[in-house]
Amino acid sequence: MKKADTESKIAMKKDAIQLIDESIQLYEDEQKSLQEKLQKMNEKQQDLAMK
Repeated sequence: MKKADTESKIAMKKDAIQLIDESIQLYEDEQKSLQEKLQKMNEKQQDLAMK
């Protein structure tokens, strides 16, 4: 009984870790996307400033 209990707890922790990893990946992708948008905006702003 105890061994099965421990194994299910380990499985739950592994699931939780995987969810956290996926969340971090989504967050990093979003950060990268925002960074690129910001860079494009800065480039447009510089173009306008030169005109």
